[in-house]
This record gives sequence, C-alpha cells and structure tokens, in this order.
Amino acid sequence: MANEGLRDGFHLLRLEAPEIAQGCGPGQFVLLKGLGADWPYLRRPFSIYSSDGETEIEIVYKVVGRATSVMSKTMDGEYGIMGPLGNGFALGDSSARTVALAGGAGVPPLVFYCRTYAGVLERLTLIVGARTAQELLVPVGLAAEGVEIRPYTEDGSKGTRGTVIDGLVKWLGENGGDWPEVAGSGAGSPRRTLQAVACGPRQMLAEAATMCGEAEIPCQVSVEEMMACGLGACLTCAVPRVGGGYRHVCKDGPVFDSRVIDWKRWITR
Repeated sequence: MANEGLRDGFHLLRLEAPEIAQGCGPGQFVLLKGLGADWPYLRRPFSIYSSDGETEIEIVYKVVGRATSVMSKTMDGEYGIMGPLGNGFALGDSSARTVALAGGAGVPPLVFYCRTYAGVLERLTLIVGARTAQELLVPVGLAAEGVEIRPYTEDGSKGTRGTVIDGLVKWLGENGGDWPEVAGSGAGSPRRTLQAVACGPRQMLAEAATMCGEAEIPCQVSVEEMMACGLGACLTCAVPRVGGGYRHVCKDGPVFDSRVIDWKRWITR
C-alpha cells in the first residue's frame, strides 16, 4: 500500500479494501478514521479517486487541517474505513458529448468518472481549474484513454487563463450549447446531445448549474457539506431543495441533479 506525496500538499492514499473496491462507483465516498490517538474524534469523508475493481481503492486528498495532517503520516492498516457510501454519478446518455468540470479539490470523483466511462461516452472533456499552477492537480493517464483535458488557472500560470466556468462557456460554444440547430445546416436540424458533471466550490457549481439550465442540458453535481455521521442520522449535511425542505449529502447525494438544489438559498445561508 502507499501514501505518496504528489505536489504542494496533495497526497495519494492507496488502501486495501476488497469489498469497497468491488462495489464502488464514481462519485461515492468512504469514511475514514485513523486508529492512532492523534486522530480527531469523528470520521472524515473522502471521495474515491479510483478502484481496481478487486482489492484496492485510492483517495487523493490535500492537507488542510488536523485529520489530513495525520493522514499524511499514516499508512494502510492504520485506518477504520466505511463504504462505499452515497449515490454516485449516473452514466447518462452514452451518445452525448460530455464535459466534466473539476474546480480546486473537486478532481478526485471526476477522475473516477472519466476512468469508468471514457470508453463508453462518445466524447469526454475534463476541464480542471485552480487559482495557480501550484494548486492545479492535472491527472495523468486519462489522455491515453481518450479523455481531452483542458487545464485553467486564474493567474494564467498553467493552461488557459481563466476559471472552470470560462472553460464551460468555451466548450458550450464549440459544441452548439447555445442553440438548437447545431448538427446540420438547415432549419429544424436535430440538436447535438450534451451533458455535464461537476465537482468543486459551491459558487462554481451554482454557476455551472445555471448555465446548463439555460442551455437545457442535464448537469449532475457532486457537492460537499459538513458531515458528522455520514449515514443520515445526524442531519448536519443538509442542502436546500427547490420547492422547500432539504436533501442530505450523505444519503441523498453527494451527487445530485443540479435542478433539485435551491442554489440561491444554499449560497446565501
């Protein structure tokens, strides 16, 4: 097993977990708890980055607090692990041109999505974005599997200057996302089928959901909220629902159809 430093605070943790590896899908998560005395009281949720389908899973994480600091020094065999948990990404329309939007630390579940469906979807583009090149995590190996990767940084230090949303605007324009008549030249020609999946900061997801809604293309979003139990008992991971009430990230998500979330209420609360 391994716990490897990748770059600038990012680490890859490889765990032996056969039952999880054989049953997990892209977008699902696990709950980890280190077995040492220095681990915080609660388990921590982490998206699954990859699975070999048999014995091992991988998690990519960034050191941002006490738990992840302990993780960076902890090896396989020193964890309690629960999973796979939650609802993941659906394939959607296999004939669709698909864009995966990964902002900041939102890369892991979308890499798993791309690895799972690259050979099934007609065309798949992964847009990854961060503030600087130092914070940008560009996955390796996906290009060889047929995934087009487009990196964006806000300061222009790597890839294209701009944000993931700027990348979405460009992708929609290239693929006729503004307009019904794109596949042919005459009036009434069929619309090209498009779809999106996304994971990243809340504001980015809200903007992506709005744009996809206006373009009338389906969008699945993987969201994050504070989570204590991960099993639907504590109800801390509530996300406002369109029409009132709430959905809970741990048992109803973390992946949602972007149209079910009341983005205005969630952003402003």
